[in-house]
Amino acid sequence: MKPRHPQLPKGARLYLPDEAERKRHVEAALLGVFRRWGYREIVTPTFEYADVLAAGTDVDVQGNMFTLVDRESGRMLALRPDITPQIARVVATRLRDEPKPIRLAYVTNVFRYDEPRVSHYREFYQAGVELVGLDKPEAEVEVIAMAIEGLRALGLERFQIDLGHPDFVRGLLEEAKTDPAHGRELRVTLARKDGSTLERLVAELAPPAHVRAALLALPTLFGRESVLEQAAAFARNERSARALANLAEVYRLLKIYGLADSVLLDLGEVRGFDYYSGTYFEAYVAGFGAAVAAGGRYDDMLGRFGYDCAAVGFAFDIGRALSVMETQSVAVPLPGPDFFIIDFTPEKTAALSLARRLRDTGASVARDIISRGLEESVAYARAQRVHHVLVIGHARAGAGEVVAMDLQAGTERVLAVGDVLSHPERFFGGGTHA
Repeated sequence: MKPRHPQLPKGARLYLPDEAERKRHVEAALLGVFRRWGYREIVTPTFEYADVLAAGTDVDVQGNMFTLVDRESGRMLALRPDITPQIARVVATRLRDEPKPIRLAYVTNVFRYDEPRVSHYREFYQAGVELVGLDKPEAEVEVIAMAIEGLRALGLERFQIDLGHPDFVRGLLEEAKTDPAHGRELRVTLARKDGSTLERLVAELAPPAHVRAALLALPTLFGRESVLEQAAAFARNERSARALANLAEVYRLLKIYGLADSVLLDLGEVRGFDYYSGTYFEAYVAGFGAAVAAGGRYDDMLGRFGYDCAAVGFAFDIGRALSVMETQSVAVPLPGPDFFIIDFTPEKTAALSLARRLRDTGASVARDIISRGLEESVAYARAQRVHHVLVIGHARAGAGEVVAMDLQAGTERVLAVGDVLSHPERFFGGGTHA
């Protein structure tokens, strides 16, 4: 028989115990932020019928869905490539009559058949929120503020939010009377900040002089509040003017929140062009070349499921957040078991009784079931980051006694097993949750 290859499929990632602990830390920290803002968790199916998912999914993402056949019905299934369309459908059907606004949070995995990118795989994890039923700028400000609070909750420093509004560019493209092909080419060029190609494309379009000047200025409309004044000179059409007014109000409210220093405005931003109906933002951290979080307003999404309703949301990429935390040397506590019980007696009564009693207090307890010397067992406990080692049958302990080692403090004492069973909190304090 030929040996099987041990490698994971391309785009898959394994989280070993310490990595899994860090991942859970990030997810818990972000979910804690969301809950403090009044968001409730929702859990959606990993797979659904492909045509249902496609109804709320952009064409490019549809082409990257993992699909399989339902053996029972013969219908095509798909692993969710994005959770927002799922939530939009749930709100449009199951939560349609709920009082607005609806605040939902999630921590989940999604699947896309993309080429793996920076700390981003074909199965990747997200933590995010959806705020449904608020069409005011306060909604965008709320999710941006949560994104910033999330970055801080993860201990990250030197971050910024790039904030734009696709309608500003859409209005200019309408004025220029671009066809779809030229429009896509212009957007690709703007995304690359490719000035020379932009000049060529604009010359080919030959738009009115003020539109030409506006399109060529887009890559420069990036920075602080003064960008709004510069952009105002180019916002001669109604769509661009509305976008600019909306962006100005969002920025004003961010200043009231005291968060404007973390925000850079980018009027030439075109990422999310086919997805977002209003403001769009990405969170970047210095020294890391990809967005750690992204989101914006997507008022058209629920309409795809027959329910016109305003919505805004964002999500953190958990894998990227972990990579940035590692780059910035953000410490994540990696505790081992609270207790490790070593038993040299044959009857095991004391060991099992202590393990059960301590677990009842909420402490984590592991037992050393392998027969080996004390020194080797304690070395194993240290490697597992154990706090307390309890040794039954120790040479220095009599019948009914246990030697308690505090590996963190480097201390050792002999205790009566009965006393520990009666009042473990007296002897271990923070080592139990009694």
